[in-house]
Amino acid sequence: MSVDTEAPSRGALPPDVPLGTYRPVDPHRGLGRRLRALAGVREEILDWVPEERPRYTRLGAIIFNTGLLAGVSLLVALSNLSTVSWILLLPAGLLWAYVIISFDGWLISSTHGMLGGGKAKVFVPRLVISVLMGAVIAEPLVLWVFQPAIHKEVLDGRQNELSAYESQYRLCNPEGAPALKTDDCADYQLTIKDSPEAAKQELDKAVSNRNAAKSEYDALYAQWDGLEKLARAECSGAKGDGLTGVAGDGPECDRNREVADRFRSDNQLDKRQADLTAANGRIDTLTKDLGTAQQTAGQQISEAITAKVTSMRDHQGVIGILDEDDALGRLSDRSALVFVAQWLVRLLLIAIDCLPALTKLMSGSTAYDVLVSRQVEVARRLHDRHVTLRERQDTADNDVWLQRTEYHLRTRIDSIEEADRSARARRESDLDAEIDKLAAKLRNQR
Repeated sequence: MSVDTEAPSRGALPPDVPLGTYRPVDPHRGLGRRLRALAGVREEILDWVPEERPRYTRLGAIIFNTGLLAGVSLLVALSNLSTVSWILLLPAGLLWAYVIISFDGWLISSTHGMLGGGKAKVFVPRLVISVLMGAVIAEPLVLWVFQPAIHKEVLDGRQNELSAYESQYRLCNPEGAPALKTDDCADYQLTIKDSPEAAKQELDKAVSNRNAAKSEYDALYAQWDGLEKLARAECSGAKGDGLTGVAGDGPECDRNREVADRFRSDNQLDKRQADLTAANGRIDTLTKDLGTAQQTAGQQISEAITAKVTSMRDHQGVIGILDEDDALGRLSDRSALVFVAQWLVRLLLIAIDCLPALTKLMSGSTAYDVLVSRQVEVARRLHDRHVTLRERQDTADNDVWLQRTEYHLRTRIDSIEEADRSARARRESDLDAEIDKLAAKLRNQR
């Protein structure tokens, strides 16, 4: 007698039986089935509770949306880290979306069939993992949401940095003066090709020599001027100490003139005056040379500072994700509204990334979970029985082989013993025959 274990079809039921009152229902085909597959739902079990199909279809959609969000997040991050077209980055985004969907699918499918209070304990590590993944996925999207303000902040910050950089170089390398040797300027020293320092030192030396020569000339000139005035007073007949009061070219007048002329000649006042005139001309020339050198040095310093600033601007490169993160931090420090808004967006994205685990946790134990739990329990019992049966089968086979081996052992031992007895009997018979033969031979000899 055979028992029909197949589920009844709709055609086998009376026409007055309402649709949906028999189980299992016909398998469902379409997009919903594919979405439920993301959550690890077994359709042959869900066919017994078709009322759960919408719940698990939306759960699969949540898992798909989470993966899609992760893919978009990676595309945004890679776009900030590279300059290639987003089309070329699309495979990486799809791969990351697949990884997140697979992982979230495992997080959900591994909880099917869990019942009772232990369910929350199982979900705690899954929620922790979801939060960590959500934080990683949310950050590029947060930066993308605030991108206009962030880019403006980055550009303004870079411009301020360049301005401060240029100002420090100009402060430490003033035009027309040596570079400052302070601690703040230790890293801002410029070395130029045509330094005005040598021209300035030469001018300072020429001025110093001219001033020394002029001081000596002025002292000698003052002495000569006194002698010259004394001679003129004597010759004019002026009265006073050391004067004769006689006008005309007398002996004292000639002597005083001779003393003044000899002093002027001995001290080379005319040559000294010519040397001072030449020194002043050289100083004028050196002053012009120093001005030219300072102008050239100023141009070279300006060009060197411009080159430094240009190099720093080129080194800044494109705006990266770290630049955006720093800029968002500065905006948050200056504006409480930005601080609150960026954390609200971040927490919202993290919550969306945690939705698969949260949805499963908040939905409680469904009828599908009960069926899965029962089927798992039945499968466990069947497996135990199967293992027990296989154990008994293997044990029985081993016992049969053992008995068969012992039987063969006893049979072979009996055969060996029988052969041994036959051999001993033959030896005894042969020995008796030999004894009889020897006895007959002895009798014949007698």
